[in-house]
Amino acid sequence: MIINPNIFKTVKLPIYISTFVLIVLTVAYSGCREEIFYKEPDAKLMFSNDTVLFDTIFTTIGSVTKRFLIFNPYNQSLKISTIRLAGGKTSPYRINIDGEAVEELKNHSLLPNDSMYIFVDVTIDPNTANLPFIVKDSIEFVTNGNKQYVKLMAWGQNAHFIHDSMLACNSVWTNDLPYVISNHVGIDKNCKLTIEPGVKIYSDEGSAFLVWGTLEVKGDTNNKVEFSSIRQDQYYKNIPGQWYGIYFIRESKDNYIKNATIRNAIFGIRVDSLPVNNNPNLILENVRIENMSVSGFLGYTAVVYAYNCIFDNSCEYLAAGNYGGDYRFYHCSFSHETCRCSSKYPALAFYNNDNKTYKNKLKVTLINSIVNGPKEEELEIKKTGSDSAIVFFSNCLLKTKQTAFNINGNILNKNPDFIGNCNYNFNLDSNSVCIDKGNASILDQIPVLKFDIDGKIRNDLKPDLGALERKK
Repeated sequence: MIINPNIFKTVKLPIYISTFVLIVLTVAYSGCREEIFYKEPDAKLMFSNDTVLFDTIFTTIGSVTKRFLIFNPYNQSLKISTIRLAGGKTSPYRINIDGEAVEELKNHSLLPNDSMYIFVDVTIDPNTANLPFIVKDSIEFVTNGNKQYVKLMAWGQNAHFIHDSMLACNSVWTNDLPYVISNHVGIDKNCKLTIEPGVKIYSDEGSAFLVWGTLEVKGDTNNKVEFSSIRQDQYYKNIPGQWYGIYFIRESKDNYIKNATIRNAIFGIRVDSLPVNNNPNLILENVRIENMSVSGFLGYTAVVYAYNCIFDNSCEYLAAGNYGGDYRFYHCSFSHETCRCSSKYPALAFYNNDNKTYKNKLKVTLINSIVNGPKEEELEIKKTGSDSAIVFFSNCLLKTKQTAFNINGNILNKNPDFIGNCNYNFNLDSNSVCIDKGNASILDQIPVLKFDIDGKIRNDLKPDLGALERKK
């Protein structure tokens, strides 16, 4: 059979068929082309990072995953003959290339001017070191005989690991290694945990510090106790809601937290019910509570005294009390700025919530303190029912529309001029209206207030408002 050579001239194909034929022919042609590689001995890859750094990682707990890019800077493909962990099977690091976890990859092609990600994570084995130790490895790349390396570096930290445990009665935690909490840790009824200066406690997601007995935290000015989340990478450093918080349950009594920082939880501190004796449920002295997804402090019919404390960066309340209680704050700084999240709630909120069954007395005292935030109203105190609600605010800077607070030396709706709200610097600027506006008599009544949260001596004639005395 002889085919007429003019047939393709006489038949007009529809445009979509012509396009389909062209694509098929193009793909077929390109599939037959041999890939051209850059084979010169000077061939080198480019990297987005020459070193992959991990912040402190607790032994046995895996790190976050980090990544970096490798680039082919040439107009021809590159054949990478080897990508491998230099430490091989003994390396604490793991790499993932193109979705595959490998120790070594051979003869990988990288197209002209193309790039790809390599993912890295690490799990560090424990040793006998008390101080953080460095763990190194590298990823080796061999291209046309040239060897290049991306360094891997992490700080490992041994720790006391506590998982879902009720502590031995009258335990003492010393500053030898950090304490890492997973799930929950509990202090039993009529038992006590004492935490000595400089101890660092890191809690995993959802973990809670549950206190049925007594918690005594004995930090000092230069060696504070730290409660925080387990992730120490820079990304997680200031993220709220990474663990539950410290929860004082109904039977708990005689709790005392001094010179401590509580960060990145859901609730910094939660206190339930009236004291079982004549002492407050909890006394806070020189404590910072910051970056909470719900509230820095939450009390239910509780009695809590706070001296020289800073409450900042909570997504709902800085401090709140429900069903009455007795809450006293002296020389405290409350900063409700929207640095980590935006709150629709006031900085301080206290309610007695009376109903036909229960009557709850409410008492709120605020002296020589600062309450500031972006909203017009940062105070909410509500009384319902017939029981009493006693509110006494004196010598405070307050962000409020309630003119009833414009007494007792209070200052309304002025900027306290903190040096850096979102940088956790609540020192007063030299022009602050809070300087020298405090009531000095309270220093004699409560001697711990003669010094500020950082141990600076207060002016005993004209103390500044808030937790920090300005150096003059």
